[in-house]
Formats: sequence, C-alpha cells, structure tokens
Amino acid sequence: MPGGNVGAYFDAFTAASARAREGVPSDLGRRYGEDARETIDFFPATRPNAPLFLWMHGGYWRRMSKNEFSFVAPPLVEAGAAVAVVNYPLAPGPTLDEIVDSVRRAYTYALGHAGDLNADPAKVFLGGHSVGAQLAAMVAAAYEVRGLLTLSGLYDLEPLRSTHINEGIAMDTATAARNSPIHQPPLGEPSLAIATGEHEQAAFHLQQRRYLAAWRSWGHEAREIEAAGHNHFTIVLELADRCSRISAALRELMGLTRG
Repeated sequence: MPGGNVGAYFDAFTAASARAREGVPSDLGRRYGEDARETIDFFPATRPNAPLFLWMHGGYWRRMSKNEFSFVAPPLVEAGAAVAVVNYPLAPGPTLDEIVDSVRRAYTYALGHAGDLNADPAKVFLGGHSVGAQLAAMVAAAYEVRGLLTLSGLYDLEPLRSTHINEGIAMDTATAARNSPIHQPPLGEPSLAIATGEHEQAAFHLQQRRYLAAWRSWGHEAREIEAAGHNHFTIVLELADRCSRISAALRELMGLTRG
C-alpha cells in the first residue's frame, strides 16, 4: 500500500465518478435486495444487444461504495457496452458468505434486467479491484460469464486471517477456503485479464502469480497486463482513461473495437 493520505485517492475516485454521472445516461440506485446497501447503478448501452460489464468495488469488505466507481462506465458506454456498478453490504454486519451471496444476487438481477441496459445477457463480463476482484471471481465460480478483468486482487484469503483485516470479517479456515477464488474454478470458458500495480506490496504480486497459475492449470485463457508506475489505488483510475493500457485491454476482452 502507498503511504500518506489514502483519502486523496478516494477523493479522486469521487470526483471522477461525479463527472462520469454527468456525462452518460444512468439509472442509479436500483434495488436488488432487502439490505439498504443492496443497490446497483445502471449505465445503459446506446444500442441493443451490447456486452455488459459488471464492476465490484474494493475496500476490504468494509468501506467504499458504488458511488466512487461510476468512472468505469463512460469509456465502455462510448465504445458500445453497458455497465452496471454493484453495491453490497459491508462488514462487520454481514459475513463474508453473505457478501458473496449478495454480489451473486446483484449479478442475477442485472441479467434479469438486461433489457433495461440494452445488454445481451449472453455477453457478460465482470471486473473488480482488490476484494472486488475476489468477489467478481466468486461470481464467475457460480455463473458462466465471458471474461473477467481483475486489478490488484486477493485470490487466496488464508493469508488475511492473521492480519487486522480479519478483525471485521472474522474468517475461519473453512470460510477463507470456500471464498478464495484460487480454490474455486470459474464455470464455462471465460478469459482473464489481470493486473497489479508496479509499486504494490509483494503480497499482491504473489497473489496474482498464484492465481494466474491456477487459472492456466484450469485450461483457461489469461492475459497479464503491465501496470508500470501504479500503486494499489492509481491502477483503478486507468479505467477512467479510454487511452490507458488497462482500459484498452478491457475493451479487447469484451470484443469492443471502437476506440
């Protein structure tokens, strides 16, 4: 993690997302469950039968929200896709199993309302950052999707059990194992695009190497994206820049040829 004031990064996410919501049509705060945080923001495609990208935020299951990540939508909408940004309940209220169940229900809600997004429910892609990458991968373990983009992800949760992060989520060995994507192969034949910032902790690079090895051992296509110069937070803002390496890789993953 970078030192200093991480709040400055969150401020940058918030400002970029406010600009994004002004720039593309949206349908915000649709409810997919009973919890107050079980809401999802829709950014419809401009034409029917578009691919759909669902984004899941990070924050170690205990902070942040969909509101800071609207900025992932404009470059994809401009390229011909639909986007849905997922909110989910935060620890310490729900268990990790309940959080995973929540994002899976968000996925099924989005597919059930694909028409409102001008999206083709057979062309769904998932993405997430940090624990959002873990959550996206856990959705892919339960439902067939076309592909995943994961940034600075956590794929084996066992090492987190001995850290302060576990104080809010209270994982035991079994909980960590069943919610670790490295032990949960995806359904179908999705492709993976994966990146970790150059200036991140060594543990994040180890997580990526091990997940890439697992993914390839399962026989699935995987592409590692260079993220030179980035830390755990700046890497995410690559998705706001349609000219960035990661943004271009996502469009390629989704089969979007514009831009």
